[in-house]
Amino acid sequence: MATVRSIGISNDRHFPPNVKTDYHTGVDDERLDALTGVLLLAREMRRQVHELMAEEHWAVEAGFRPPCMGVLAVVEQLQPVSQRQISDHLGLDASDVVGVLDILEAASMVERRRDPRDRRRHAVVLTQLGEKAARHFADLRVRATERALADLDHEERRMLVELLDRANARWARHCAPGVSALAEGG
Repeated sequence: MATVRSIGISNDRHFPPNVKTDYHTGVDDERLDALTGVLLLAREMRRQVHELMAEEHWAVEAGFRPPCMGVLAVVEQLQPVSQRQISDHLGLDASDVVGVLDILEAASMVERRRDPRDRRRHAVVLTQLGEKAARHFADLRVRATERALADLDHEERRMLVELLDRANARWARHCAPGVSALAEGG
């Protein structure tokens, strides 16, 4: 019998408010193949983020979705940053980035300004409120990771991150340059 848990209101139309928590049961082979393991881990990480974001009533009221956290982190790291760079770093479609920036701008977290070097593009920067939110969401990401990887010790987590970094750096070199730089720690 599947166990379902309500995580409350979610602003992500792709993630239901009720999620199955034992989606990995019933697998015949106790060892998962790499793709299944990565997908299940990604789903668990996403579930943890959704649960924690659902507790942030101010974020729910502002219409925040999980990509808002990633965009704030990239802007904090690279500001002033173009919308294209944000898209490249997060692997998001440019139109999705615009939608997330609309949410963040409406919440007074970011400002889009014309880039003085190239008037055709916007430079995105954090406001004071955005800086505070970026720090808060960085903590939330750490808490979500701790919860999702609770069964791994410190060394196993370090090893997992190292392996994921190596795997992502390889494919990122064949994608957008920004994604490669981020995967390589840039």
